[in-house]
Amino acid sequence: TDQIITCGITGLSAEAAVTWIGPDNNDISVLDTNNYVINQGIYVLGSKSSSLTIKTSKIATLTSGDKFKCKLKSAQYPTYSPDVVKEMSLTLLSLDVQSITK
Repeated sequence: TDQIITCGITGLSAEAAVTWIGPDNNDISVLDTNNYVINQGIYVLGSKSSSLTIKTSKIATLTSGDKFKCKLKSAQYPTYSPDVVKEMSLTLLSLDVQSITK
């Protein structure tokens, strides 16, 4: 089952693109649609919430506790503004199917 990680960032003064970083510390490409789906989200009143869908095929290669990061930088002042980075640990969810006999 696909799993979704959401990154919420507040205190922004303008729209900024979010970059997702995988457990290997490399940027996740929007072109890597076999493993991920990146939703940039919408900037509203100084806040932005972006989500990363991790596809089932990729989940199989990960372990609970793997770290993902979302990062953004001011598009208006890229030279002078620091990166804003939030780190999240992956918690793998699993569903068990049990049969009930009567």
